[in-house]
Amino acid sequence: MRARLKIEKQHFGCYRSIYNHFLNRGGYRMKAYRIAILYRYLLENTCKGHTVNADNIVEHYENEGDPYEIKAVYRDLHDLEKIEGITLHYDGRTKGWWMEREGLTTNELRLIVDSIQASKFITQERARAITGKVLKLTDRHTRASLNRQSFVAGRIRSMNDSVVDEADKLHEAIASNSKVSFRYFHYTPSKERQYSKSGERYIVSPYALQWNDGNYYLYAYVSEKKDFRTFRVDRMEKIAVLPEKREGKEAFDKVDLNEYQSAVFNMFVKPEKEYTVKLRCVNKIADAIIDRFGKDVMLIPADKTHFTVSVRIQATTPFFGWVCSFGKQMKILYPPEVVQEMDKFLRELAEMYQDKGKM
Repeated sequence: MRARLKIEKQHFGCYRSIYNHFLNRGGYRMKAYRIAILYRYLLENTCKGHTVNADNIVEHYENEGDPYEIKAVYRDLHDLEKIEGITLHYDGRTKGWWMEREGLTTNELRLIVDSIQASKFITQERARAITGKVLKLTDRHTRASLNRQSFVAGRIRSMNDSVVDEADKLHEAIASNSKVSFRYFHYTPSKERQYSKSGERYIVSPYALQWNDGNYYLYAYVSEKKDFRTFRVDRMEKIAVLPEKREGKEAFDKVDLNEYQSAVFNMFVKPEKEYTVKLRCVNKIADAIIDRFGKDVMLIPADKTHFTVSVRIQATTPFFGWVCSFGKQMKILYPPEVVQEMDKFLRELAEMYQDKGKM
């Protein structure tokens, strides 16, 4: 009996509810234990297209130290299916059973795994660990198809391994309407951390966490500046939630974060003014416009090969660089001041490469 109790403690975990469910409905202790073992085995080893037969289950019972005849397997399967929320299917072709899973579908799990692996702010080691936890939510066959680590191992990632835990403190502060303090750093060419404000802690009022190009950013109100600023979460260190309540609520209520994020081409650059610019583009870059500004943006045909579009942007160097990335496939038409800024940007860039200007 002691050996069986040891096995229970070692293996039940989240399956203890199955054990208790059967025991509380008149099942005897060892029968309840065996039903829980069967549930765990089906959960781990079956899905649609992958079944186990009676011989497989008998072998598993033996491996668990509970040898039983095939007749017991059929009784156990029948008893397990009586539990509300558990659905078993019999496949006549393989003469085996598989169990439906509640919760996330394979496609939903795949989206979660791919999102984790695509996140540049998570270190490779942490991404692998989190992915492993997500993969435990499914059977071994589905798990093998979801494991994408080999495709992302070379992706550029953050070097800050504490970012996931630190981000949780920011969520806590936002939920409790509290300020936070932290140290903020940038990397030097020698990859050493160089702290802003000589290492002095920032104190800000956090309002939102945003994704942008695979990175995670905090959008916060800075009282001394009486304005909002963006911070990269993976460059924040030793975050602490403070007892002081946040400031800047009225100003934040006037901010449209979705519009702000589509207008900003670099999360760190905040110009004094936004513009509605009119762009002339070749038809084949319509996808890029929709990806940048959303599917509701209006594309107006100009001729058979071109369209125009008017969008809200912040006229910064990153925006001009984005326009340049399309070469002669995109041109700024309006307003005149943005066209002039673009012309100035191009001339200064050309002069630098002609050794007439300094970098």
